[in-house]
Amino acid sequence: MLISFSFSNWKCFRDEVTFSLVAGREKHFTDRLPRVSKYKLKILPIAAIYGANASGKSALVSALAFAQNFIVGGTAPDQKIPLKPFLLDKEHKNMNSSFSFTILVDELIYEYSFTLSREKVIYEKLDLILKNSVKNIFERSGEGKKYKVQINNVAKEYREALKFIGKHTIRKNQLFLTGTIYQNSDCFRPIYNWFKNSIVIIEPESQFIPILSLASEKNKDLYSKLLNALDTGISDLTLQKRDVSKIEQKMLNTIFRDRIKNDEEYFMPDYGSKDRTVYRISRDHIEANEIFSVHKDVDGEPVDFSFADESDGTNCLLDLLPAFIELKNQTGKVYIIDELDRSLHTKLSKSLLKYYLNSCNENSRSQLIFTTHDVMLMDQNTFRRDEFWVTDRSSEGVSSLYSFSDYKDIRSDKDLRKYYLQGNLKGIPRILISELYSDID
Repeated sequence: MLISFSFSNWKCFRDEVTFSLVAGREKHFTDRLPRVSKYKLKILPIAAIYGANASGKSALVSALAFAQNFIVGGTAPDQKIPLKPFLLDKEHKNMNSSFSFTILVDELIYEYSFTLSREKVIYEKLDLILKNSVKNIFERSGEGKKYKVQINNVAKEYREALKFIGKHTIRKNQLFLTGTIYQNSDCFRPIYNWFKNSIVIIEPESQFIPILSLASEKNKDLYSKLLNALDTGISDLTLQKRDVSKIEQKMLNTIFRDRIKNDEEYFMPDYGSKDRTVYRISRDHIEANEIFSVHKDVDGEPVDFSFADESDGTNCLLDLLPAFIELKNQTGKVYIIDELDRSLHTKLSKSLLKYYLNSCNENSRSQLIFTTHDVMLMDQNTFRRDEFWVTDRSSEGVSSLYSFSDYKDIRSDKDLRKYYLQGNLKGIPRILISELYSDID
């Protein structure tokens, strides 16, 4: 689980901000809060992030995405680190960027942090958080000849190998944690695997790979049932074989290449938001099936529709359903959805959120973080106050991040929508409407 994420000097965020999923003291919906009894800690299963356009919502998501990609994939030997610092301040334009995670892995809490320049890793540290103390596992610091990795609390069988890796094989633009995986050391693999497998980021235009599970007849029936229940007009989904010989060789080469990269038996390339062809690959054989939606005509007879003929909202829903099914099944993943409400009706969005929240309890380990503009979801009958966050941009272009729980005057019976739209919680557009009208005239 993600407990907190802090970062600084990234896009519109100049100063350090912290996004925390530690539950506050309020007693609203406490029965659905995941509990880590060893630490006497309650964690939020969901968080909604509001804010005006260009206030920093997507920048926060991109900071998470960058950190995950840098941990899991790293960089090529001569590649510069692709940082995106705050550009509206000459001083910060060339300053380092920092990232820090507090995470729950196998019921233990770790804090992993690193500081980067475009050329190298400046600092890196991994701590194990205990109930009453902190144990440093490793710390990387210095540069040039003074550069070093200090190995502390690790099992004896890993210690010498880690010292060798730290001294002889880690590149300056590579994280030590990532480097140990590339050198086939399993010491930090549970933490690495958490970043690789547990964080799933869904951006507005991305096609969500778990839709591949539609290739399973059992899962197809579940998707069909949910799409029908959500009033899309779809009564069923069907898979129809495509003639592989008519698929361009260039596309086939890409599919085989990405099959190796994604290590999936089924693969659906992201050629467009409405391309719904699933490819089953084994060695040099490829099978293609296109997903069709089934509607009933006026006589009750089934009619197949290509998803190219379905609405943007229906296509968006098909991409999001696998995430919500996995969330409801409590797979332990952290889903981060940028612009949850794109092309979706408010009532549909709320139904999906409740579908997940009804599965949450003290033993849950899944989480959902999403950005949205939909103020109709800002409802204390569905969410806790500490599950609402807002990004705000100053006149200098500097973004900040706040939790609604930071505002002590928000009672449990307050109309949050009205309070937010009045500007009392920040994060709304500052439109100079009179000047706008003057320009129009």
